[in-house]
Amino acid sequence: MALFLKRAGIEMTAVSYRGTAQALTDVIAGHIPCMFVPLPEAMPQAEGGKIRMIAVSDDKRSRGAPAIPTISESGYPGFRGISWNGLMAPAGTPKDIVDRLAAEFARAAKDPKFVAGLDAYGVDPLGLTPEEFAKFIKEDMALWAEAVKIAGVTLQ
Repeated sequence: MALFLKRAGIEMTAVSYRGTAQALTDVIAGHIPCMFVPLPEAMPQAEGGKIRMIAVSDDKRSRGAPAIPTISESGYPGFRGISWNGLMAPAGTPKDIVDRLAAEFARAAKDPKFVAGLDAYGVDPLGLTPEEFAKFIKEDMALWAEAVKIAGVTLQ
C-alpha cells in the first residue's frame, strides 16, 4: 500500500493489523477506506456485495476476476505488486535435476486440471524457466526494497 500511495501521490494514514481477516472486517464495517487483499479472500466479500473490488495489483488481469482492471489500466502505469510462490532447490543442485523440475512445473502450468485447481485459490500460474524466475525474483526484490524504504520499515 505504501508503494502504491507514494507512486500515486496519495496520502493516507497506515493502520497495521495482525492479519487480513481483521483488516477486511474493518473495510466492510467502514472503519478503514481500503486495503490490498488477496483475491481468494476478497472474492466472497465482493460477490456478497460487502466490498467493491477496484483493481488487481498484477500487471495483467486475473484469470479469477477478469472484469476487474489492473492498477496500471486504472491510471497508474507500471504498478505491479503481487505475492507469489515458487519452487526452490538447494544451491548446487545439478542442472539436469533443476531443468527436469522446471520442465515438469512448466507442463503443470499448462495442464487444465492443475490450472483449474489454482483458479480456485485466485492463483495464476507463471510457468517460468529457471532463468526467467531468477530475473523475476531479482526485479521483485528491488520493488519490495523500494516499498520497505517508502514505508520506513526498520528492524527492531
